Amino acid sequence: MSKHEDIIICECHSTDHQLVFLYDDDPAWDRIYVHVHLSPKRGFWKRLWYGLKYAFGYRSRYGDFDEFVINPDDAWNIQKIATQLKRIKARESNP
Repeated sequence: MSKHEDIIICECHSTDHQLVFLYDDDPAWDRIYVHVHLSPKRGFWKRLWYGLKYAFGYRSRYGDFDEFVINPDDAWNIQKIATQLKRIKARESNP
């Protein structure tokens, strides 16, 4: 069995915006894990303000957001991940 690690970089070409997919062909792996890294560029004062709010326990009910734009050139990687998910679903349906 082989382990896979597919990395998709945002269309903006910033490696600060990336998705890392981890999965294995081994039937014991019944999930695909996704590591999301979105690192917005903020100035010192903005980061300090966020840090102070965090230190005093402020939490936005909406969370913090950024964006990830999937490039059409990544369609093949996404197809491989979808195929693996279909294999996992088939194994769960036919134990």
